[in-house]
Amino acid sequence: IMMRSGAKSVTLITASGLPGPDTAPDDLINVVPCELEEAVEEGLQIIDHATVGRLIMKGSRVTGVEIVSLKKEVGKDGRKRRVASFGTERVVSVDMVVPCVGEQVDPEAFEGYIDGAYFWPDNPYGRIAEGVYAIGDARGNRGTVAAAIGDGRIAAEAVAAELSGEIDPPADERPVMELDGLNTAYYASTARVKVGKLAVSERTFEAEIEGAISRSEALAEAQRCLSCGNCLACDNCWTMCPDNAVIKTTELARDGSHYVFDYDYCKGCGICAQECPTGYIQSVPETS
Repeated sequence: IMMRSGAKSVTLITASGLPGPDTAPDDLINVVPCELEEAVEEGLQIIDHATVGRLIMKGSRVTGVEIVSLKKEVGKDGRKRRVASFGTERVVSVDMVVPCVGEQVDPEAFEGYIDGAYFWPDNPYGRIAEGVYAIGDARGNRGTVAAAIGDGRIAAEAVAAELSGEIDPPADERPVMELDGLNTAYYASTARVKVGKLAVSERTFEAEIEGAISRSEALAEAQRCLSCGNCLACDNCWTMCPDNAVIKTTELARDGSHYVFDYDYCKGCGICAQECPTGYIQSVPETS
């Protein structure tokens, strides 16, 4: 934002590491990759694995920042953490400092609910007590604006349910379908649509940096959806069942698909589950 607002030079100081083969996932800077790429393109300088030691003032005006490098150190609890490496101090001249860090909770009036520096709700809606919800930084480990907005949405749904007499909004009980649960042999590899961007010299605070995509491109992107865990009505199970145990229906079946399994003929070979592109069909142990 500051670069696009006309600043000649902007430096980001972060205790985390930058993307690279030697950076552990838990040490990686918490940022949207494409935004980091754009910032570097536009001239942002990044000092990683460092922190601010002190601000250098001239009267009421800040003129510099003392930066201290961080090193890994094993604590008494056996966990590795980054601590200041004394002797590495250096000064960078500045005329403005903008803190961009998460905030800790002010526990006043909530002392009985806080655990350490954050609230840790025991439910997915952020409820820490009747009528009290924690979101964003207050929940801990939720370091992005997107996560905070999502927390707010979930808490709002829980509040609405509570006001209407429900205990909680109905949860989506469908299991999450991971990529390794799909049969990707049935999907063609298709590159995503490339979105045009303004040249670096044209990027300003009020400009729309990324261009729009056409209707045909939007439809092409929709076609790339794998429909994970959903029935595509592709007929694989119906076509490949060696025992004709899969019956095709003209209307939606009870499970939302277009197929019904006749278990009097099914011998449990699992071909239907293996050949299901989306992982919708699952084989489970038979119970009496």
